[in-house]
Amino acid sequence: MAKIKKFSTVNIRKITGGKDPIRLVEEFILRRGFDPEECRREAEPDSSRWMLNLGDEHGQGQEELEVLAEGIRKPSETTIYMGVNVATVPVRGAHDVLAAALEIADGLVGIKLSLVGHYLVLSASLGAAGITVEDLDYNYKLITAQQMWFREALAEELSWETIIDS
Repeated sequence: MAKIKKFSTVNIRKITGGKDPIRLVEEFILRRGFDPEECRREAEPDSSRWMLNLGDEHGQGQEELEVLAEGIRKPSETTIYMGVNVATVPVRGAHDVLAAALEIADGLVGIKLSLVGHYLVLSASLGAAGITVEDLDYNYKLITAQQMWFREALAEELSWETIIDS
């Protein structure tokens, strides 16, 4: 044991692995055909937020995908959130809409349903440690693939012709 070399703590440096979460999100945004700088809405020291205009991609008018990176200062604790509003919850009959939405949400795969303000939101949250752009793209596809299904199921459950646009 006497042959173990001792290193001073000054010479030992912390090496952080993985990709920069901001670069990861920007690469995802570029792959979707958007300019990350034009889409950026907030840039704080510990978080950044982008809004991607999905346009009329799903026949529902003006829609935006929110992408939020939080905890940027500590890459091992960084969280990446992405979500899209799927319906507005009306004041009159809110309990019926919420009860129906919760029943339908049981059929969602890999994403969650939340109430944010007066909007129902389909979203995914991921830890940034070890994820790739393909992981972000996969979660985006999960959200968009189930978005129309959720709206149609909610409209059918409530006996509405269409869902109130977000």
